[in-house]
Amino acid sequence: MKLEWMGPYRGIIGDFYRSANGYSQICKVEMFGEPVPFSPYEVQIMEHILEYVDEHKNMKWYANRLGLSQATYSKYVRKLVDKGLLEKYHEAGNRKNIILKVSPLGLKEYGEYAALARERWFQELFELLDSASPEELETVKKVFAIFGHWHGEKAASDDENAELIRVE
Repeated sequence: MKLEWMGPYRGIIGDFYRSANGYSQICKVEMFGEPVPFSPYEVQIMEHILEYVDEHKNMKWYANRLGLSQATYSKYVRKLVDKGLLEKYHEAGNRKNIILKVSPLGLKEYGEYAALARERWFQELFELLDSASPEELETVKKVFAIFGHWHGEKAASDDENAELIRVE
């Protein structure tokens, strides 16, 4: 069967698959950090915790937001805690709601990673995106949002919060 059904978007779809496949080959490899090595999966986890630290999101929310199973997310959190890059807390009166924070060592390691990543891997992308209008950037974001949940996982919305139980 030929690929006419993709129309003029075949090249974009092919490039997306190539990118996703390449990332899947390295996402678990501890390729960053000195003296504490960490993987791209672990980078994503630290980034989300840093981004939402003041909102005290729970682990289920982060797993959904990243498109990871709760078991996979928990496994990587455990590794990051064991490496000293994350710290676990719980709310007073609620020991089950685990709150994550990036440790001082994690902040140092992430800062070094961010400087390297911007220069080595993201600078060209950022320069290209700088030429796009706000509307074009929104379209690009929507494209990735669609690809981010096409495989059947529930997409996390921006305003999704931890489950609340009403007190009567």
